[in-house]
Amino acid sequence: LCDQSTRKLRDWTVEQVESGKFQGLVWDDPPAKTMFRIPWKHAGKQEFRQEEDAGFFKAWAIYKGKYIPGECNPATWKTRVRCALSKSPEFEEVPSRSRLDVSEPYKVYRLVPFLEQVTGKEIWPPWIFVTFCLASTFQVGQSGRKAAGRKI
Repeated sequence: LCDQSTRKLRDWTVEQVESGKFQGLVWDDPPAKTMFRIPWKHAGKQEFRQEEDAGFFKAWAIYKGKYIPGECNPATWKTRVRCALSKSPEFEEVPSRSRLDVSEPYKVYRLVPFLEQVTGKEIWPPWIFVTFCLASTFQVGQSGRKAAGRKI
């Protein structure tokens, strides 16, 4: 379901949040660590500070080999991160927790659990899915028979 490039994005992003290297890139729900904030300041604003406000986006461009030394393009870097997060099934933007109209604006993204990616819906508590899978396996057994009229 998740190709290697999106898996890299998830691992890389979590690593950056955990590192504390980028001001404002923090967990939005500690200690659960399922949602994180990304600073989202507009590059055209007078108070925009490239190293602080676009550092995370620049780091992603460097990581992906898209950074061109000497070229300053924070809007493009931000667009690449936004598109990568939107494309990946492992992330979901949480607009209700984002704050774009404050002096230090940010967006909140949620790390989508693997089971939710597979089923397409939130599973809570997670043991329900495991119980269902175990029950299905038990019904089929090693004979490979159909259970309830469908192959499991």
